[in-house]
Amino acid sequence: MSTPVIERIKEIIDQKGLTYEAAAKAAGLERSYFRKLFERGGNSPRGDTLQKIAAGLGVGVAELLPVEQPRQATKPRIVSSFDPDAHDHDSPNETPMTMGSETGLQGVPADASAQIDVTGGMGGGGLSIVSEGVPGRHGMTFAAEHVRDYWRLPPAILIALGLAAKDVAIIPVQGDSMQPTLDEGDVVFIDTRHRWPSPPGLYAVLDEIGGVVVKRLEVSSKPGAEQQLVSVMSDNPRHATKEWNSEDLFIVGRVLRKFGTVR
Repeated sequence: MSTPVIERIKEIIDQKGLTYEAAAKAAGLERSYFRKLFERGGNSPRGDTLQKIAAGLGVGVAELLPVEQPRQATKPRIVSSFDPDAHDHDSPNETPMTMGSETGLQGVPADASAQIDVTGGMGGGGLSIVSEGVPGRHGMTFAAEHVRDYWRLPPAILIALGLAAKDVAIIPVQGDSMQPTLDEGDVVFIDTRHRWPSPPGLYAVLDEIGGVVVKRLEVSSKPGAEQQLVSVMSDNPRHATKEWNSEDLFIVGRVLRKFGTVR
């Protein structure tokens, strides 16, 4: 499946009336580059390659971002209460900002990324602030997470991540289990489309009590095994490694970047 950046590049090539071979030549790439990219899909071009494509098409790098359609105008509201009954659901002009697998992203501008109103625990788990009535996994009543705020990431950052703003979730973290990689107070940027731990790396997952934790994941079972097992590891050696059945592991997304303190 093509990414939004790939689709945007194809759109600009078509608008300019170029053949794929001519566009590749102008960018200094192999003649078959775009045909293979569009027909077979793959990772979004990044870094130097993306700059070459922009220069070859005579556009700025920011113009290679996908064009987002504006949402219907609403008045976003920061939801800070723990009590779901405290929200004014009857007000047509106030839509609480939420993000969930059942509800999608609501109340957040189309060009912004949601900061989830949870504390991403790196030790004993995090705290989820939820609203009632949204059906969830395994028959439970599970709610969409309230969004505390939103970030507008610069176009260059989104291009480097290969993501649209709506695919990024932002979570603050706490605890010491991922030191020295992550410190308490850091904020992590998560690719919510990435739901399987391949390649191995840092992922945000739900722990046993439903809190959000950041851990290092790696598939530990052999190919073809009846049970797919995943090692859930901490970078701090004082915290033990766990092994979960993949069916019991809910991955929020892959951690791609962090915003944190300078050591």
